[in-house]
Amino acid sequence: MQPQMLTLLRESRGYSGARLATMTGIPQPTLSRIENGLASIDDDRMKLIADALGYPVEAFNWTDPVYGFGSAAFYHRKQQTLPQTALRRIQAEVNLTRMRLERLMRSIEVDAQHELPHLVVEEFGGPAEVARAVRATWRLPMGPVRDVATVLELAGVLVLRYPFESPRISAISLDNVAAYPALIILNSSMPADRERFTLAHELGHLVMHTTITAPEEAEREADSFASEFLMPAAEIRTQLKGITLERAAQLKPVWKVSMGALIRRAKDLGVIDDRRYKSLNVSISQKGWRKVEPVDVDRDKPSVLGATLNIHLREHGYSVEELAKVAAMRPEEFAARFDLELGSADGRRLRVVK
Repeated sequence: MQPQMLTLLRESRGYSGARLATMTGIPQPTLSRIENGLASIDDDRMKLIADALGYPVEAFNWTDPVYGFGSAAFYHRKQQTLPQTALRRIQAEVNLTRMRLERLMRSIEVDAQHELPHLVVEEFGGPAEVARAVRATWRLPMGPVRDVATVLELAGVLVLRYPFESPRISAISLDNVAAYPALIILNSSMPADRERFTLAHELGHLVMHTTITAPEEAEREADSFASEFLMPAAEIRTQLKGITLERAAQLKPVWKVSMGALIRRAKDLGVIDDRRYKSLNVSISQKGWRKVEPVDVDRDKPSVLGATLNIHLREHGYSVEELAKVAAMRPEEFAARFDLELGSADGRRLRVVK
């Protein structure tokens, strides 16, 4: 049993050491010593803990590295401060997701058409210039990006959705390290327009922030990158002149970003002044559009994870129960967790590694 996995699996359920002690009947000081690697654990107590947390015993033996918020490999788009218990649970679940995906994809190779570049902002002159460089490197056509998730997956970045149980975190991204691919996990509760901006924002982190950057500066740079990546200044500037709410609603399905993002872009490009910007935002708030805007945008369609599961099920002959064992999950939880991806992709960009 790996002590750090006991901590990770406990935190993934949102349990404190005291609660786990109550559930298992194992004294809390003993559990603390086990988690700190200062005491061993017998098979009977191990089973008690596994049953209480709802994981197979095998999950406690994994030796993967665990990454935390603030590391250069781990970014999160946090809109407001969350309680430490909630952050620990999300951090644990993200780490576990990465570990599971690495195992599920060991015999699968993704045919990436592009590389995920790592670029230094200062060498390009700013985040907007970096975004233009990425678009050029990936040979993206002029105009709106049709499907941001697909573009990212073509560069080897895995994209999936997860119910974070709080709107305060929009997404979490992890850089590629060793055998682990780059990963973006989106809060599944977001509307499609904000999800696309969030994907571009996280891409900005992955491209620009391979070393630790001050959080406030990193967020500003990622926002600037996302704005240029989705709404190139040279192409959208004239469309934003004299923007109104009605005009923003017309442009929204074209550029597939929120009305709020379009209005902010108009301000940043200097085609409206601060007074006009504030007035438009007041109107958005008065109409109750701050969280949900009018005019729907099609949701992007990440497909690599679904294709991976389908290959395992259809070509490798795995059962759901066997895949759950690979992921060290109970079958019912595995089926529920990955239900949206099953049967949703054709697998054309994946092949079995011989």
